[in-house]
Amino acid sequence: MPTRAKKKVNGKWQPAGSYLVDIVTKTVGRIVKASGVFPYTKNSADTYDQIKVMLKDLDTQRDEVRLTQIKFGKVRLLDALGAYRAGRIYAAEAYAGDKLLPAMVKWLKTYSASTYTTTTFTHYVNRLLRLGLLTPATEVRQLPDIARNLRTKFNREAKAVYFRAIRQMLISFLKDGLGYDNDSFLLKEVKKVPLVPVRSRREHNPLGNLAELIELAGRVNSSGRWGNRGVDYASWIVFMALTGLRPTEFERGAWERDAKTGHVRIKGTKTINANRVVPNVVWLKAEPRRLANLQMRLINLDPPTAVRCRDFRRTAALFYEAAGVPRSRYSYYLGHGARDITGLYEKRTPTQADLDMDCEKFRAWMLDQRTNKPQTRPRTWSPTAQRFMKDLEHVFVLE
Repeated sequence: MPTRAKKKVNGKWQPAGSYLVDIVTKTVGRIVKASGVFPYTKNSADTYDQIKVMLKDLDTQRDEVRLTQIKFGKVRLLDALGAYRAGRIYAAEAYAGDKLLPAMVKWLKTYSASTYTTTTFTHYVNRLLRLGLLTPATEVRQLPDIARNLRTKFNREAKAVYFRAIRQMLISFLKDGLGYDNDSFLLKEVKKVPLVPVRSRREHNPLGNLAELIELAGRVNSSGRWGNRGVDYASWIVFMALTGLRPTEFERGAWERDAKTGHVRIKGTKTINANRVVPNVVWLKAEPRRLANLQMRLINLDPPTAVRCRDFRRTAALFYEAAGVPRSRYSYYLGHGARDITGLYEKRTPTQADLDMDCEKFRAWMLDQRTNKPQTRPRTWSPTAQRFMKDLEHVFVLE
């Protein structure tokens, strides 16, 4: 029978724990590990023998990666035996010694996901390279260390959402790219890395009126140093503030002209209410755009502003209310679901007449804001802002 570890009890050595596996291999030398097989388990002797056969087989194949992981306790012997019995390469160790960067690049080229997701994952890989967490010499087995180091950095910077997204990309790579299952040691280690806690949320800073919107749009277009100077960021800001698009919807260019009503159909995916039609107050060509440069322009404005890209959606809610659009309808335009029974009873899809009416209310409110603008004007108005205040049609095509 196989031997067991011993411990001293009342001055006497007694067997303790599971059976020991003590085998000398040509590949990694001597392996002495607890097998996890106890005397009282069913077919314990056969299981113990199968573990030894597996180790000898791996030694014959000179499988240094898996034997090393077993030797240093990275993989339990019973887990390895389960995979060995299934006749497959043990997922926890397959490709562990491969270079990580080429493997991820190859995966992204063949990953069956949307173009937006693939582009975003490519951006995350480039970010890891810039941070120095990923190098051409990095191996697949170092993924848990990358996740831990990234969490340390993003926890310090309070980037909870960004860390969650990159961590999910690493998990998707292990599962979809390398075929690892839930018993994989590497996959388990990456999942063990805790998420960055969400700190207290930033205060909302929606714009209060049209004059504030135009002032900010003009400043961003004329004084920002981030991104392409040829891009009209003012048009982005105004379009988001007058339609209530989510940032992700704007980045994907997820809107089109609704064939039935002629208004703006937003092809949202976040919730069941995200696919909606909003009044065609203004129009902007639908195409993918990244908000990162606009966000950085807002962050680095001088004098500073507390407004960020997410606040333009909240600005739309305030503008709808100020224009006299009923709450039940602008709740639909923002893609919100009913939060109470009254909201559930109020909920209905706006008709063509509703959309036309709300569009006219919004435009009338904007023209009234232009006519009755405050006497105290901003220090400097960009040409875009001046044209907008003079005639809205000079900035957007109002159809």
